[in-house]
Amino acid sequence: MTARRKQAAHRPAAARKAAPAPKKTKPRARKIGAVKPAAVLVPPAAPYTLNEDRPGTLATLVERGRYGRMILARVRPNIDLVAGVERVCASHGITYAVVRSAVGSLVDAALGYGEGDSLTLITVEGPGIEILTLNGEVRPDETGKPVATLRGTISDSDASVYGGEFVRGGNPICITLEIALQEWLPDLQSSPVAS
Repeated sequence: MTARRKQAAHRPAAARKAAPAPKKTKPRARKIGAVKPAAVLVPPAAPYTLNEDRPGTLATLVERGRYGRMILARVRPNIDLVAGVERVCASHGITYAVVRSAVGSLVDAALGYGEGDSLTLITVEGPGIEILTLNGEVRPDETGKPVATLRGTISDSDASVYGGEFVRGGNPICITLEIALQEWLPDLQSSPVAS
């Protein structure tokens, strides 16, 4: 043991210099008012009705179809999470899909939750934000282009956990994203069943 270490070991704890604590940055949450999120819950049009037996449920839509191909893909760094999933689907000719599983990290994150005037956006600064869970679906827009609606939970470097819908353009991939998507082939001949 060196002389310097011996002296430090014999000093009272209060006299020893403590390493400065790392500066913590808190996630910012802000109301975003009437801004439309990527997916908006809209009360269903006829023939769908409010479901009186289950309070809080607007309607249950049962879509007939079957599962198709399973796609395992890797999305590279600095590509937005939502746009990357849409790109994977477009490159494989998939317009409907379900997110089965994913693992990866983000540089920064932007999650939204709530509706209408109570819509709130949480931004979490990285780097090194881990994706804990990821689920959602891909459906075509009016032009037939795949559009992803993704929800999930993330954890920052302090192990704080946040959840919500991933906001398009606010979630760049850090190291990688590996995702399992399963194609959904809806039966377009039969009409959806509402309960």
